[in-house]
Amino acid sequence: MISVDPEIYNAMVKRIANLSHEKFRKIYREVNNGTRIKTTKDDAWIKQHGTDQADLAKLNYFDLPNDWKKERWSGAKVAFDTLLERIKSGKSLDEKFIEYASGIIHKEWLDRNIHRTENEHKLPYDQLSEEAKQKDRIFIHSAIEIYKTK
Repeated sequence: MISVDPEIYNAMVKRIANLSHEKFRKIYREVNNGTRIKTTKDDAWIKQHGTDQADLAKLNYFDLPNDWKKERWSGAKVAFDTLLERIKSGKSLDEKFIEYASGIIHKEWLDRNIHRTENEHKLPYDQLSEEAKQKDRIFIHSAIEIYKTK
């Protein structure tokens, strides 16, 4: 892995998580009447908002309940780590890499979420619908975008 100062690393992952969430929000606004209601287990957020239901489409990354913020962070971290490995190898950031990285992102997501996901998302990346694959690609596209503008 390329050596990155921990402070810079964390700042990059946070930027990737934020950008990824904004891209998800754009998708949410286009479907489901612009809402994406999810349950949270973040007690402090629940106490503050009086509900365990968070509308992810209406919240920016920094206002998400901690469990959902952590989920975005985790996807961003996997994407950034995969990107750093690719850069270290000197290989291009082509479509083949995008699909490879998206497969890793999906596998890691599935490992974290197997207990709460629907059957169609339990498939390996290459068997997912194009719509589901796009959700995994958001993280690696965001990582590349943030890396190129660092």
